[in-house]
Amino acid sequence: MPGLPLPTARAVRRTRHANMAAALACAILLRAPEANSEARRHVSELVLSDPRLPDDAALLAQIEAAVDFRVRAEFTRQLDAEYPGDLLEDAQTPQEALRKGALGLDALFAVGDDLFEYAFRPGQGLGNDLAGFDLAGHGPMPNMRRVHAGDFGGPDAFSCAGCHFKGGPDGSGTNTQNAFFRGDGDSTKSADERNPPHVLGLGPVAALAREMTAELQATRDDALADARERREPVRRRLRTKGVAFGHITALPDGMADVSEVEGVDPDLVVRPFGWKGHQASLRGIVEESFRVHMGLVSANIQERVRDGLLSPDLYGDGEWSDIDKDGTIIEIDDGMVTTMVVYLAQLQVPLVQPPQAPLLLDAFAQGRGLFERVGCASCHRPVMVLEDPLLVTRPDQPRFMDDEPVVVDVARDGVHPKPAARTLLEEAFEVELFSDLKRHDMGPALRTPTIQRGVPPTVFLTRSLWGLAETAPYLHDGRAPTVHDAIVLHGGEARDARDAYRELTSEEQGALRVFLLALSRQPELFVP
Repeated sequence: MPGLPLPTARAVRRTRHANMAAALACAILLRAPEANSEARRHVSELVLSDPRLPDDAALLAQIEAAVDFRVRAEFTRQLDAEYPGDLLEDAQTPQEALRKGALGLDALFAVGDDLFEYAFRPGQGLGNDLAGFDLAGHGPMPNMRRVHAGDFGGPDAFSCAGCHFKGGPDGSGTNTQNAFFRGDGDSTKSADERNPPHVLGLGPVAALAREMTAELQATRDDALADARERREPVRRRLRTKGVAFGHITALPDGMADVSEVEGVDPDLVVRPFGWKGHQASLRGIVEESFRVHMGLVSANIQERVRDGLLSPDLYGDGEWSDIDKDGTIIEIDDGMVTTMVVYLAQLQVPLVQPPQAPLLLDAFAQGRGLFERVGCASCHRPVMVLEDPLLVTRPDQPRFMDDEPVVVDVARDGVHPKPAARTLLEEAFEVELFSDLKRHDMGPALRTPTIQRGVPPTVFLTRSLWGLAETAPYLHDGRAPTVHDAIVLHGGEARDARDAYRELTSEEQGALRVFLLALSRQPELFVP
């Protein structure tokens, strides 16, 4: 719905305000307004003291909707406890239903919201039965693992929301939600530890990466055409959206020398998902996350194993239709992957929220300049321009390949705020991502135990900083409890910026951190 947030209780539920007292007081007023004059006065003072809050009427309307949602949510949870699987029915959209085109983007968002929060159970595909255990005659044991067994995964979670909640729905995770990838299935010391990032703004990120890939590959293709025509090597600079990715040399025989390519794979596909930047698309990261964290194998994977297009090693040793032998034939339908992609693509983007206090506002302004001066912005680019906001997702299974794709306008559809239009006359949008979507060597202090998808242990994708204030702890494994700790642990290509930060006075360092902690999310209401 262009220009408007989703007008549903679910959308209101997805929000949180920094001052919880205001939300609680408003909830009290809704139930017994005549007996709470002091609470009414307190709410009015809070509203008037913060210009970012809506007026009384809008505030009370949002709280009323949120309270209504909580009542209905409690009812559905109780119903699902009495009749296991009832809630999952509301969180599933088979591809056949999408084929009919009966569901709009707002409906798919609502279904995706339920799917994101749904806690899967044994018998619904959770985990696997590769260990051969049984739950006292009630079905296979989910075979959960806190430490992943190699690339096979855990599973280590019951739901997406179980790890993505800090700072509000769809947020990051604390250290207790860290995942232990590529381990021996037993010892945390054997694993590659990862802290869950927030998932806000993934639609614009996916669209930016698509445009960057297209421009890099177009440069390569033009160079190859020139080399064939001129019958000599042609060297070209690789650059997109102001980000340099080294050089490529096209050869007359149609091959390309990629030895000077930097920060991206030789195929020049920008992969914006994962701490190492290993997944190119939302579909890819959704399918992978379902499998490695919950043991939910998609129908697309099963069919590709059946057709010999994938090795079964990462999925199990059962028949292709139930490769993890848990008794569930269809765990993640192609339509469910599409639904989750559409949901994530419609989430709001984080914002820069300058502080209200005059002294902090001065520090914020100073810190913004220091962010540029010390060199942070060379990798954490404050703004990237998105030319085409339409994100297209289509099913992977061959029998659905002719189905109409689902198209999301990541600058307009779904929950607001969204990226701002660059100008009134230009159809382009400014994404305040604070990243260059490029991989960089961060030095030995941050090295990981293993190589991931060919990415060396010291190399990481530039982490987007938007939403930073709500995502502590920091760095890929959550080892940094504060922003200061995260900065001083930078090394490698970020060493000069780190050293420049260290040379600042304590007041200047504080001002820079004030600016960074203004990278937050929309302050809104939440009724617990």
